[in-house]
Amino acid sequence: GYFQPEPKSIAEEPLGPNDVHLYKSPGHRQDWINCIRSRKRPICDVAIGASSVTVCHLSNIAYWLGRPIKWDPEKREIVGDSEASRWIDRPKRAPWRL
Repeated sequence: GYFQPEPKSIAEEPLGPNDVHLYKSPGHRQDWINCIRSRKRPICDVAIGASSVTVCHLSNIAYWLGRPIKWDPEKREIVGDSEASRWIDRPKRAPWRL
């Protein structure tokens, strides 16, 4: 991949004071170490990680099935597709349950 802005001139324009300025991360590992020391939250905490991996899993399910799927983020479930929903979880062995 590569950076291809549209319009191209936007890549050369400096950000203004009211524009969104992203955090300059030292990398996930160093950010994690810094947060252990400072007791602050990491830039990519567990909620962000969970949301990111959910999108990846849903994309894989749609790819494997060869069709779009609909996700309800409030209920955290696939809507109206029992075949796709089977990919979300697997049966637990007794006596284990969640």
